[in-house]
Order: sequence, then structure tokens, then C-alpha cells
Amino acid sequence: MNPELVRPHALGSVPRDPGTLWLDKNENVDPEVATLLREVLLEIPPHALNTYPEAGELYRKLARSVGLEPEYLFLTPGSDGAIRSAFGLFVEDGDGVVHTMPTFAMYPVYSQMFGADACAIEYQRTDAGPRLDQAAIIEAVRQRRPKLLCLPNPDSPTGTVLAAETLREILAECEAAGTAMLLDEAYYPFYESSAIQWTRTSRNLIVARTFAKAWGAAGLRVGYAAAHPETAALLHKMRPMYEVSTIAVEFMVRLLDRAPQIARAVARANEGKTYFVGEMRACGFRVLPGAANFVHVAFDDAGAAVHAALAGKILYRAVATHPCLAGYSRFTVAPRAIMARVADLIKEAVGRTTK
Repeated sequence: MNPELVRPHALGSVPRDPGTLWLDKNENVDPEVATLLREVLLEIPPHALNTYPEAGELYRKLARSVGLEPEYLFLTPGSDGAIRSAFGLFVEDGDGVVHTMPTFAMYPVYSQMFGADACAIEYQRTDAGPRLDQAAIIEAVRQRRPKLLCLPNPDSPTGTVLAAETLREILAECEAAGTAMLLDEAYYPFYESSAIQWTRTSRNLIVARTFAKAWGAAGLRVGYAAAHPETAALLHKMRPMYEVSTIAVEFMVRLLDRAPQIARAVARANEGKTYFVGEMRACGFRVLPGAANFVHVAFDDAGAAVHAALAGKILYRAVATHPCLAGYSRFTVAPRAIMARVADLIKEAVGRTTK
């Protein structure tokens, strides 16, 4: 057992200070989204608390929204639930699993929990940011013939993506090797490219998504897997009595009707990201914009002053732990007005005049 693969203890968690701006967990902190979610919450009928879930309408509405039939879908408690279900379906003790590193923390945790023979493909540090060797992934699939290949796209914490043609090539290798490919699209539609329609032709592909990021519903704990109906049927054999709660069903049936508002929220976040990247580069800092709803900034010699200025005001990932991101700090992005507050604090810390 790897003693480093642990999760924070639930009893040690404390509520975050509402006076601090939370840019540490890639949540959607757009005030307009918060207002929208409150409106939806007020529409939830009281029976959502005292009845068991009936998820059929949510399956049908979600299917229409993603352009698939309901038979392709499997509701889960966040994309994490989809990931765990994929491990449960494909991985037994001693089976091979290939995943990236660094990546979402639960990939190595689930590999250990399910007794997998795990192979981590490490990101390499380059001047342009972390780089994943496509050839190394293909070689691992060919040589190890793993039961499961886990590829977040974009990946986290790197923010990197693999191009569609690269994913096509990797999926073809997985099909030849009898490997299931789990493509984690948790950051869709911050990154709009998707392979979800490929599930129509590939039984080896599972696409995992969540409503925690762009849709702002991290606390609801609802996501889904999309897969070929034959594969989705196997996932359904492993589902608990109820995939998600009645509140989650009632909430998402209504929130899906607000897709245009969510699309505008994504655009606002992307605008804030573009602004913040420009401001940080104007300060002379190295920036990795990435393809998700966060950016990395290397403050270098100004680091001590910047971190002191942000302390108690902004929650962010001040220190990266993997060598491919060493020296960088990570900020969740938000609409421009919010990112301007962060940029102003940073510019004041390094002695620049704010606009």
C-alpha cells in the first residue's frame, strides 16, 4: 500500500471563510450562476425530500442535451462516480491500469483500492508547460494490454489536452488490445472538443462528465457516464439502488433547461481567463493558460510578496507538488470583475500601478 495515497479526513474539514474568494478547487464562482442555482433550488418541490428518485425524465432530457439516446447514459454521483464504476466494471486484482501523472487524485487511489497493476505515464516539464508523450501511452497499451486506460481531457492539474486525432489513434490501440478507455471530460464545455459521439461506434470508450464545473453544481454531486449501449448496460448492472438523489434529479431536470445561461457563464469565465492571463504576462510572469477553468502562474522572485498579499483574501493553490509544474501557482478563473480583483492585488504586491 502506498501511504501517500490518502484523502483528507472528513472529520478534519471546516467550512471555508465566506469572506475569502475561493479559487482553489476549480468551482464556478460566477455570481450570476449562484443566482441561477438559487432560482432553480426554489423550484424544487417538497416531495424531493421524502420520496425516492425516479430518474427517467432526467435520463431523457440529458440524452437530448448531449445528442445521444438514454440507453447511452449512466447517472453517477459526480464524474468521480463514473470513474469508480469503470474501475468496478473492468478492473480486478492484478489487472493493468494506465493513467497519467499528475492527474485527478482518485485515479491512483482507485488503482490501489481495486488491486490494479498501475502504470503512470508522467508528464514531462517543458518551457511550454507539461507535456504528455503520446508514444508512451500507445506503447503502454500495446505492451501491457491494460484493462483500463484513464485519460482526463483536459487533465488536472496540468490543464493539458490531447488533440482529437491523437485520441482517435489511442482509442484504436485500445480496441486492438481489448482495453477500455475512460475519457474524463469533467471540464467540458470550458474545453469544447468532445469524444462523446464516438460512443456510437466504440464499445471500448466511456466518457465521464460532471455538473460540478461549468454548471456550478459541485455540491449536488451529480454527473454521468456515456458509453455504447452494450457497455452502458454493464455499468447499469453495477449501479446502486438509486444512482443519484431525488433532489439531484429534480434540480438537474430544471437546470438543463437553463443551458443557454450556463453557456454565457462559460463565456464570462473564459473572458476572465483571457484578461487575467494578459495581466499576468504584462507583469512579466510566466503563465500556462491550459484548456480548463484554471491557469498557472509562476511568480518566481516575486512569489513571497504575492503570496503575502493574497493571504487571507484569495484561496488558491500556491505551490505545485509535481516537478512538471514546480514554481507555478494555480488559480481557478472567474468572470473578469473577479479576476481583476486578484490581478490588482498581485500588481500592488509587485509595485505596479493598477488601472
